Amino acid sequence: MTAHRIEAVLFDLGGTLTAADPAPDTLNLLPQAMPCLQDLAERALPTGLLPDHKNRDSKQLRPLLDEVLDDCEALRPFPAPDRVATLAVRMKAAALRRCVLVCGSADAVSAGLNAGFWTVGTALSGALNAQQMQQWEEQDSDTHDRLRLQATMALMNAGAHYVIDSVDELGSCLDDIEVRLGKAQLP
Repeated sequence: MTAHRIEAVLFDLGGTLTAADPAPDTLNLLPQAMPCLQDLAERALPTGLLPDHKNRDSKQLRPLLDEVLDDCEALRPFPAPDRVATLAVRMKAAALRRCVLVCGSADAVSAGLNAGFWTVGTALSGALNAQQMQQWEEQDSDTHDRLRLQATMALMNAGAHYVIDSVDELGSCLDDIEVRLGKAQLP
């Protein structure tokens, strides 16, 4: 594996592939989740999933991901790096600095940074619960801008390397990270 190649892309489930606070006992993927996961498969980038604290059943995602961290109760919660680092090691990543965490919360960004990962924050899916995401189309542009700015600032203040609205914008971040890795830059 070359030094400029991303070794693993990990997703914190809530706020990236689902709404930040989905309805109880559901796993409703965001519309942009499937194209994102398909793009990662085409890029041949290993992907992993950190289920949220409610431990929703992620069986429908298993065929789309290389690894799912199921037994995370014994690991410290975010912002500790335990869950993130454990999943990357299980995915056989040789260097955590060549791994990417995609997440929607400031605590998850901190966990990724604490583990030495590149971090990509998802502002809108991370800030909005399931009901707010359904109401998004009905809201005016001022409300959109306010919510986007609040979420973006929270993720940036936590130290995220990149902040995007949702995972459908992830490809350009990954391209940039690989360029930066090629220049021997560290997260």
